[in-house]
Amino acid sequence: MTENQTWLARRYLLYRTFSNMWFFGVVWLYFYRLYITDQQVGLLDGIAFAIGLIAEVPSGALADKFGRDKMVRFGQFGVAAGIIIQILGHSFTPFVFGQAIMMIGLSLISGADDALFFEKLGFAEGSKQWRKLVTRGSQIGLTATLAANLVGARLHVINPRIPWALTSLAFVVASLLIWPVKDARPKSGRGTFGQEVKSYLQDAQAGFAQFRSPKLRPYVPFIVTVQGLFYLTGYGLLRMILLSRFTFTPIGGAIAVVACGMTTVLLLHFVHTYAEKLSEKWTLLAVAFSAVASLLLATRHVGQVWGFVVILLLYAGEYVLYTFMSEILNNRAPERQRATVLSVASFLRMLPYVCLAPVIGWLNTRGKLQYFLIIWALLIAAATVQYLVTKRGDTVVEIPTTPGTEPIL
Repeated sequence: MTENQTWLARRYLLYRTFSNMWFFGVVWLYFYRLYITDQQVGLLDGIAFAIGLIAEVPSGALADKFGRDKMVRFGQFGVAAGIIIQILGHSFTPFVFGQAIMMIGLSLISGADDALFFEKLGFAEGSKQWRKLVTRGSQIGLTATLAANLVGARLHVINPRIPWALTSLAFVVASLLIWPVKDARPKSGRGTFGQEVKSYLQDAQAGFAQFRSPKLRPYVPFIVTVQGLFYLTGYGLLRMILLSRFTFTPIGGAIAVVACGMTTVLLLHFVHTYAEKLSEKWTLLAVAFSAVASLLLATRHVGQVWGFVVILLLYAGEYVLYTFMSEILNNRAPERQRATVLSVASFLRMLPYVCLAPVIGWLNTRGKLQYFLIIWALLIAAATVQYLVTKRGDTVVEIPTTPGTEPIL
């Protein structure tokens, strides 16, 4: 790597570290319960994720049009401000307002940060350097998340607002870390307001259109079903439901999740080490198979040992798949629309949670969660078959890394 690429890679890893320090990650519910009911918490969660879903695609189009560096910085400060508003709040209304600002901030960040670093690093086509960097970033980010969760849980006992304040500070630091990384693309000329709105809508529409092209179409069902499942589990309520289904106590469930995180860090080390040898097709198939197996296993009340295996497969699969999908989307998206394409992918990934969260809750209340688990396993199997059929005949030419190229960290 060049000196500039090395600097950018290290900056990326530091950025991923601080932007994953969710100190309130395991205690947020207890903070809300001090002031609002669980029913209001559910309503708050639904509103926040719906806002995040709606903001996803427009945020990517804005980043591509006005600068990815600007949108990421605005997003980081938006997250920090949204958290501060919630710290100062004592009722449902300021919590909704703060959570809405936080989700919009996360939407501005989503896709734009990866697109910015991918463009600035400028790795050679066919190189696995980006895959290795994202894998290392996921390792470090996950380690930071686990450490922040443990510290936040301890600090919550001292004062429930401290974990939130530290998370806000971490996002401010992340914004300062990315500040020197400037979007080097040429700026387009500004037109009238009507022209700007028309251009913006065209950019957003073009982002969706990219997923109808042969180079991205095979991945759409995979994103919706497999990454959608991981979003349901990692950010939604499915993980908590499954932990309860497998008879984990709250403390036992927390220990299981931390153990899954530590195991995933080790798995990502393996992915990083063998990044140049791992096949996209076989990795995606392995992740899909493990997702189907975990869902079918979860249809039974299998106890804590096999329950831990289910949680681990879903936990690890999310991070491994993220590494490969980031590489796929960044390489196949047009440069001018890269952030928009990544935001559309995030939109597709979030869509199942927004649509299905009430259904999952309803089925679980009536003891019929297995219907969702079986149907979603079948959908993942169908998406995998569609991926294989569409990709059949594709010839992927591996371009070797330039001799003497040094690995990232």
